[in-house]
Amino acid sequence: MFAEKKSLFYFLFTYFISMIVFLGVFDYLYLKNISFQIEKRQKEIIKTKLLSKDLRWRFWEKDFKDLNVSIYSGNEILKKSPEKGECIDYELKRGFRDFTIIACKIFPDEIKKVKQILIIFNIIAIIFVLIIAYFLAKLFIKPMKKEIKNLENFLRDVTHEIQTPIAIINSNIEILEMKNIEFKEFKRIKNAAFRLSKILDDLKHLRFREKKLEKLNVKEILKKRINFFITQIENKNLKLNLQIEDVNLKIDKEDLIKIIDNLLSNAIKYSPKNSTIEIILNDKFLEVGNEGEIKNISKITQKFYRENKSEGGFGLGLYIVKNICDYYNFKLQISSKNKKVSIKITFV
Repeated sequence: MFAEKKSLFYFLFTYFISMIVFLGVFDYLYLKNISFQIEKRQKEIIKTKLLSKDLRWRFWEKDFKDLNVSIYSGNEILKKSPEKGECIDYELKRGFRDFTIIACKIFPDEIKKVKQILIIFNIIAIIFVLIIAYFLAKLFIKPMKKEIKNLENFLRDVTHEIQTPIAIINSNIEILEMKNIEFKEFKRIKNAAFRLSKILDDLKHLRFREKKLEKLNVKEILKKRINFFITQIENKNLKLNLQIEDVNLKIDKEDLIKIIDNLLSNAIKYSPKNSTIEIILNDKFLEVGNEGEIKNISKITQKFYRENKSEGGFGLGLYIVKNICDYYNFKLQISSKNKKVSIKITFV
């Protein structure tokens, strides 16, 4: 649903901007053409009047009253108009007197009327185009919506089918643990089952579900998720340096768990044995740091990207974290300096 709305918004925004640019160019060229036509018409009128045999100099004020011209005879002003913009001088001799006519292309009322018409036209055109664009976008998005639905159904079916054998494996592992069975092969099976469960959780999160926002205590959930990973932490003899405070956050519970799980999983997976993982939580950010190195930070949040393929997984962990952060407008910062990796999520 969110992806559909986002695609629809981008399509309408691009279409709207393109339409504004097109109308702007059209208005500019149209006004320039109108101005040229007005100037041309003015020149023709003045030329016709000047060449008229019936024109007498003592009646020029009357003859040129409808034109924006100034008439001079020597230092005498016979008719005065505002002389702005591009002006044209006409010299004329009548009897013993020389006359100068200055004609300027100023027709503000006519240009104003044209602009008013263009504004009304642009408003109607934009409304009409937006309506058409909306229905076109819905039409184009319909096949994408269908494919998203098919993908969601596929992921739901796959995760449902995988969930049953994983549950059976985990239940048998618990039975063996109750019998205090300890050998390398058993630990490998247990770690593999845990990793498979983690991959299944990532796949389940890719489903396009509706989010349910609620106010959650991040500290409580963080502690529970640390206990969930305790076996993996103990297997590598890792130490935890916790600096966590009570923090309430309005977020979808599954999204919060997914953020915490992926940060913890990555820290455990890539930390050397006998090292320390630092976890800081306060009302501003959540930060998880561990010993290690990221070679290509620019690619680390890309889908299916893995720096160490021997560690398994699909490379979806930080990709999912980034998507969740983008949805809630959280700031995701990943740094790798002096053989130490830090992933920090700022809430505000």
